[in-house]
Parts: sequence; C-alpha cells; structure tokens
Amino acid sequence: MKHIYTYLLDQLEDNNPVVIATIIETKGSTPQVQGASAIFGKNGLILGTLGGGILEADAQKRSSVTLHKKESQLYEFDLDAGINTDNTALCGGKALIIMDARPSEHIHSLREFKKSIGDRRPGIFITLIGRLKNGKAELIRYWIDKHILDCNGLNPELSGYRDHIQKCMEAGQPFLLRVDNRSSFGEVAETLLYLEPVFPSPMLIIAGAGHVGQALAHLGSLLDFEITMIDDRQEYCNKNRIPDADHFIVDDIGNAIRDIVVNTDTYIVIVTRGHRNDAEALSACMHSEAAYIGMIGSRRKIRLIREKFLSEGWATASQFDRVHAPIGLEIGSKTVQEIAVSICAQLIQTRYHKQMNKKKAVINSIILAAGESRRMGKPKLIMPFGESTMIDAVIHEAIHSELNQIIVVLGADREKIMSQIKDYPVIIAENPDFHHGMLSSVQCGLRVLPDNTDAVMVLLGDQPMIPVSVINNMIDEYRHANKGIAVAVHNGVRGHPLVFNIKYKPEVEKLNSDHSLKDLTRKHKEDILEVEVGTPVILRDIDTPEDYAKELKYRRLT
Repeated sequence: MKHIYTYLLDQLEDNNPVVIATIIETKGSTPQVQGASAIFGKNGLILGTLGGGILEADAQKRSSVTLHKKESQLYEFDLDAGINTDNTALCGGKALIIMDARPSEHIHSLREFKKSIGDRRPGIFITLIGRLKNGKAELIRYWIDKHILDCNGLNPELSGYRDHIQKCMEAGQPFLLRVDNRSSFGEVAETLLYLEPVFPSPMLIIAGAGHVGQALAHLGSLLDFEITMIDDRQEYCNKNRIPDADHFIVDDIGNAIRDIVVNTDTYIVIVTRGHRNDAEALSACMHSEAAYIGMIGSRRKIRLIREKFLSEGWATASQFDRVHAPIGLEIGSKTVQEIAVSICAQLIQTRYHKQMNKKKAVINSIILAAGESRRMGKPKLIMPFGESTMIDAVIHEAIHSELNQIIVVLGADREKIMSQIKDYPVIIAENPDFHHGMLSSVQCGLRVLPDNTDAVMVLLGDQPMIPVSVINNMIDEYRHANKGIAVAVHNGVRGHPLVFNIKYKPEVEKLNSDHSLKDLTRKHKEDILEVEVGTPVILRDIDTPEDYAKELKYRRLT
C-alpha cells in the first residue's frame, strides 16, 4: 500500500493540480488523529481522510479556494458545537490543519522520501510552518532519512531541534513544536515545527496464492501492508489474479521464504494447498525474527506438524508455540472471506501491540480435569455436551481465547479423557494425588508452567458453559489493572475462572490439602480485581445428573 506522500508525488509528476491537508494538532475528541492527511484536486477528495463529516467537507471547500489562489492555509476547526447547532460537529474537540497549496515546491523532498521508503529506510518529514496574521501560511518541507539523523547530518536550520526530532523518531508519533525561529519566513506571527516520522509499511508475506491468500492480499493492502505473494504456480501467483499484491515470487515455497530478508517488521501467513508445503514454509521461517507467523490448519494437522518439528529437532516447544495455529481470531469464520478477516484482525492486533511497544502479560491456563466424578456416578468430562464432550468444550474455548499455553491436569479416568483430547495442542500434566482435591491439581499444573508465564488462569473441566468472551474479558481486565488476582463476578457473587499473578505461585505451592485457592483470595483482599462478566454461568458447575440435565436444558433454551 502506497503512503499518501507517494500518491502526492505521483499526482505532481503527472502535473495534476492538488493540495494536501494534514491535521497537525488535536485537542479533545476529534474524528481523526494527529497526522491524518487528505489530498484534494479540482473535483474534490482524491485520497486519504481527515475523518469525514463536517470537518472534511469544510476542508474540501477550502481546498477549492486554496487551489485557485495558490495560498496555503493554517486554520483551526472547532468541533465543540451545541446539539441544536446545524451543520457543525459534536465531537467536543479542535483540530489544527495545515493546507499546502503548493506541494510542488517540495517535490525534491518527496522524491527523497520515496527513495528512502522504497529502500525500506524510515525517516522523518519536517515541515516548518510560518503562520501569517491573515490565516495564510508559508511552508518549507524537509525529508530526513534516519541514517542522516543518526549521523548528525541535519542542516544548520534544523540542528537546534535535534533532540526533539530524535525523540519524535524514537516515539514514532507526530509532534508539533512552537518555536522562536522566524528567520526562514520574514514577517510571520509565529513559526511551528511539525515532525512526522514515516516508516516503511510492514511486510506481509503470504505463502500460498489460493483463495484465502487472494482475499488476504486484498485486505492486507487496505491495512497498509506491503504484500509479497509466494506460490509455485504461475497461473495463481500473478498480478492479473491478485492485483493488490506488490511483489510476486513463483518458486518452491520453502526456498522462496529462505531467500527473503525477514526482520521484526515482517508478518508471515502460511496458507498453502497442502501439509507438505505448510511444513516447508514453516521450517523456512521458524527461527526468523518475524513479528508474526501464522499457519492455517485443523487441530489434527497442527498437532501432527508440531510433533514432527519437535521429534526431528527442528524447533523447541516454545519456538513452535509462538506460531499462531490455529490462525486468526475466533470470530466464527467459515467462508474464505471470513477466514481472511479473522487472520487480518490478528495481524492488526499484533501490529498494534508492536507499535505501542506493549508487552502483554503472558497468561497461561490450568484446566482442572482430574476429579473422580463421584456425585455423577460416571466420568462426567467425557459426557456429551454441545457438539462433543464437556472437556472438549472447555479446551475449545480456551485455545480460541487469548490464553497462551493450555495445561490440562488429568487424574481419575486419565486414559478415557486422554483419548478424547489427544488432538489438541495442550500440555498434559498427570496428578497422582488427585484424590486430595482441586488444590493438588492446581499445584500439579503450576509445576509444568512455561518459564515465560506472567499469570495463571484456572479453569474448571466441569464448566463447559464458560464462553471465550468471558475468558478474554478476564484477560483484558487483568492486563489493564494493577492487581495480582482477578475473579469472575456476577451480580456481586464470585465464581470461576480466576487469574492470579505468578508471584503467588510459591504461596499456592505451600498450601496443604486442608486449604484451597479461597485462602489465597482471603489473604490478599487488597490485591483482588472483581470482573463483572455479565453472565451467571460462572456460578455453576456440573457435579450431579441434575446439574447436567439443567445445563442441557439451558443450552436448548438459549
């Protein structure tokens, strides 16, 4: 996907009269963020957006005058209108907008920008703005390649702002600075320095040019990825069939991926037509620095490939588990287009957390499935529930949530349950002391937790009615709160699941059979976050035939 400045350069080199408007500062709530830009021609909007609505309509009117008079404008648009006011906006904020009437004067900087970004080198657009008293403005634009910035290559006029420019580049966010230097423009009311870091679009490598790959290329282009299609079939991998892709490689898929320079700004999606191609593609990028690796496939296929990689020594368990498989966010996708949307949603999520430099707490789960089912009178976890069994339902929701690793603790009826869940990508822990109660199973699960664990969610094997939405809600609330324990609550009553910080692991491991996790919550009341989940299912489990019959009835009625 081309950057808007690339489109601007294309318009200028085609001798099309255009203006470019950019929001350089916002206050309060606005329909677009600082840095949003739009290109206008004689017939109106060409590309980009300032947020639509009244703000953009006003900009379009101004652009006609600006084009005609060739006079740049700097103006503030007020969105703080009353509810009874016509033709105004109700966002409650203000946007400061620069409208460049003569972008052709900066064509040299635009060409330098295009070369840097084409070579995948980031940099920063610097715009000196002289505000005139009549609302008009004078502009000088510079493109500074990051290499020049790192080598102290700023010209004298900008060298005094080096620290601001460097900090802006490191933050990766636009910044507006009001400065005292007016010498560049002569008589102006004030001078502003607008800093706009620009980075190459992240690379999306799609291994497999079938129907899913084709849909992914279209959506990925709209999401500002630079798309590379790889397939060994020329008739599938070409510009006529996939016009949204930027690059095409027709070759053995594994070899092609090995030849690509993969870095931390590369996203790899494996959607080939067969297991063998998938495995070769995954092997080629498994040990790379890619920001994202995802592979499509059924649970069985993923389990078999995982076992192959581990047995052959091609990857460790932790290395394989960084692969998003099953791929995509769980949105109930069925069609090709829906599958592509779910994958792109996961790409957006990964890119967002990377850009914001946020380290998400790694939350792993322990599913307690070791009980003796005494009150049920038979192994309850393999009793039918929904499309499969109770334990299937619990694991299915867990693996489609934002939980990282799933640990299933088995004890009584181990062989029967194991035969039911063997195709799931989970860790099995055996609890020889299962007759001592649930706490012994929690402690068993804690002993096999991966080293990267930040927190643990405890799920009950006899709560197959807990949906993925509740699990993700608990995870999200925990990550955003400064608490060590999160408990699911409905109408003030606590239930399951429960999340606790790994710092409590030693304390839980020391509890004896006379205790439970309630002792942990009673001791640390000040460190508890109660999460209202909006459903009573967290308060129920299935212990008896009567409980089971009621849950099946609930399912039929909902």
